[in-house]
Amino acid sequence: MKKLLTLLLLTATLSACNNQEHSGNKAAFDQSEANDHHGTPAEKLVLNNGAKWKVDVTTNNNVKYLQVILKQFNNGNDHSLPAFKKIHERLQQGIDKMIVECKMTGPDHEALHKWLEPLIALVAQLKQASTVPEAASALKAIDSQANLYNQYFE
Repeated sequence: MKKLLTLLLLTATLSACNNQEHSGNKAAFDQSEANDHHGTPAEKLVLNNGAKWKVDVTTNNNVKYLQVILKQFNNGNDHSLPAFKKIHERLQQGIDKMIVECKMTGPDHEALHKWLEPLIALVAQLKQASTVPEAASALKAIDSQANLYNQYFE
């Protein structure tokens, strides 16, 4: 049941990113609408004919903020379970902000989703972690996904 709820929340969050109104409020919608847009399996992220994808300044700033959160945590000394829960909250808030502020469209936007969707799923795994080793493993995967951004986007 938790996995279904997480999947529904993930789908709702990603759908909100495509909302052209970007009102700041997360609109409710039913599962059939979510499947219409994000019901297909995630495709692999690739370069844009050998070049990096273009993203707007707001998206770049939001991703840099997520990367700073990760760097601060990794350079810190507190890697307790409560500290992992706190970084989850900060990452989730950063992702939510990025989605609310998203104004991108087109192929660059779709490429961004191929990077963002796995990141959101990994942050959800971090939330579910009940031990320090589980949380550390989830955070390591989040770090890897976050670092992919610089390889594929400018």
